[in-house]
Amino acid sequence: MNLRLRMCLVGLSLVSLGSGYVYQCEPGTDPTLCSVWNFQYNGDEKPLPAVNMPSGVKKVRFVIEQYYYDRHLDINRYDAVLHSTILKNPSSVQAIYNRMTELHMPTNLQTGEFQHNSISKVLTDSNKLYEVTYLDLLYNSLEDISNLTALVHLKTLNLEGNRIGELNASTFAGMHNLSMLYLGRNHIHKVNIKVFPQGLTNLWLLSNMITELDIVGASLPALNVLDLEDNGLATIDLPALFAACPALRVLPIALNPMQEGEAKRIIAELNRQNVSHYFGQMDGRCDSDEFEVSNICFPDYVFPGRSIWKAFVLLVLAVILVAVFVGSVRWIWYQMRY
Repeated sequence: MNLRLRMCLVGLSLVSLGSGYVYQCEPGTDPTLCSVWNFQYNGDEKPLPAVNMPSGVKKVRFVIEQYYYDRHLDINRYDAVLHSTILKNPSSVQAIYNRMTELHMPTNLQTGEFQHNSISKVLTDSNKLYEVTYLDLLYNSLEDISNLTALVHLKTLNLEGNRIGELNASTFAGMHNLSMLYLGRNHIHKVNIKVFPQGLTNLWLLSNMITELDIVGASLPALNVLDLEDNGLATIDLPALFAACPALRVLPIALNPMQEGEAKRIIAELNRQNVSHYFGQMDGRCDSDEFEVSNICFPDYVFPGRSIWKAFVLLVLAVILVAVFVGSVRWIWYQMRY
């Protein structure tokens, strides 16, 4: 083997060792999109993995086969090394079901889909400008969203299914382009409408723990949809709401603990204002512990007298069961003695 061939083989070996495992980026229907299968990255690999990126690709989708879950292969964090060094700065990234815990927001990312991970930290720098306009963090582990303040170009932000308990007025203050905001299925108890940007057209707050909705002095002139389903609201100040949101056309209110008379009054006023109180078609099939008004359901435990009687009956039944059990044990013990 001549010297030139030997040097060539050594060089190839060094390149392989220096770049780590090379993943293929499989083309998709969109010539700018490719899929990377079963990619593993935790930020500490030596050497770094590499992705064979075809020219023209700007959108990357990470895909994991089911058997890889059992081996715990995943992307632990999305950081600058992964985004810039390995992926060569794609404008769009989709990483779903990857057990990701940290998202270091790239400044040049425009679309990010990171649903169904375990992200508890979104790291940003207030001194940098971020291009992202669409960010989906559905079903993660976020409690503190203050770092999202720097993402001023956002148009759509999905934070549904996280652990958010409080909304800070400064978080959305600079998001003047934000029109779609999903905050459903969090742990929010109180909402001041004034914390949201005036350009919002859709605001989802369903399935939280909201007992207080502060509307006075707020202004959301473009808001069309406000979803308040499945919260803890006993009433809604409709005059204040219509003053704050004159373009409102959909206000779902099912499964809030309203008394029947209050629910009927609110629905009648919504109908008079031509505002829908539910999405699509409702079948009116309520559970045994719910009552129905205008084809939507409300929890039946809101009636004080009835809830007290239910509690009393359950307590009596529990006492009877305990007494029967104790009596049975004593009778068996007495019989065994003879």
